[in-house]
Amino acid sequence: MKLTGKWLFFAFFSLAFMGGSIAWTGSATAQDPSTQSADDRTIEEALDDIRNKETTKGINQLKRLADQANPDAIYHLAEMARLGIGSEKSIPVAVMYYRLAGKLGNEKAAMKLANILYFDGAGTPTEISEALATWQTFALQGNAEAAYLLGIIYWNGENGRTPDPLRGYGLVWRSAQTGYNDAIQSELTMRAQLPGKARSAGQVYGERLDELGFTDELIGMDLLVEGWVADEKEEAAAKPEDWTTVWRLEVGFALREDDAKAMMERIKRDQAETIKGLFGDIIESPNRIGRYRLLFGPVEGLHSAVSLCVGLKRAGFDCFAKPPG
Repeated sequence: MKLTGKWLFFAFFSLAFMGGSIAWTGSATAQDPSTQSADDRTIEEALDDIRNKETTKGINQLKRLADQANPDAIYHLAEMARLGIGSEKSIPVAVMYYRLAGKLGNEKAAMKLANILYFDGAGTPTEISEALATWQTFALQGNAEAAYLLGIIYWNGENGRTPDPLRGYGLVWRSAQTGYNDAIQSELTMRAQLPGKARSAGQVYGERLDELGFTDELIGMDLLVEGWVADEKEEAAAKPEDWTTVWRLEVGFALREDDAKAMMERIKRDQAETIKGLFGDIIESPNRIGRYRLLFGPVEGLHSAVSLCVGLKRAGFDCFAKPPG
């Protein structure tokens, strides 16, 4: 983007997160026993056993239900592993249980997993992408914590992102409307830094999140920066009907699907100028079922293909210039 003129607000602010530091309190919300299922009552009994120092008995009950694919039991086993209750603390084991419980529909487990991946993980593109995708999914479903966390990330422009303050403010504002305490405090700080029209635009985005969703396009920057003009985007080429008929860039080899998607996102974000105007595609690697590679093209001849590949290789990506045929 082109920034001409001066900023209309002073600076973005950074907020510290408390990833995975909430003390375990056993069960979630207590239920009326008459409305509980047999499995729910068993889980309550298991948690009571653990609170009463009969840890082995309680964990064994949870494991029996986990063997039957009960997501709540699996979630509590994840909590035990994360906090080291009944055995040594093990984040990898906790992550395994959180991931399984999340896939079985436990929202708390999916959120805990996303928080661990983003705040306490290795910071790989795969982990960051998974966490963001999880938060985006739940924010669209009305989860206040997910909307708040995303709002701070967009506001600050974390992990190589360009700050997107109106989107960030709109998400935090949406979360604050539900009474989420952290969002209430942050919204007050943010609104003090935004001009009135920008603040209103952010709130409109928050109200219409279900409709507008998430994109990489910055919103409302003309309301923040005098004379701001968005970069003109060159439209990407259409996908070739047959990749073997054109010059193309082949990037990566025998990647797992999630790694291939993460690499595509990283290239589009960090190497946008290199692949400008090219169509990006993820296809299955030949002779390697379940493994993938990236394609970019079509490219105008040998010289262009080699030149572009050199740029990607310098950025750390395996790249091969492939001719038609």
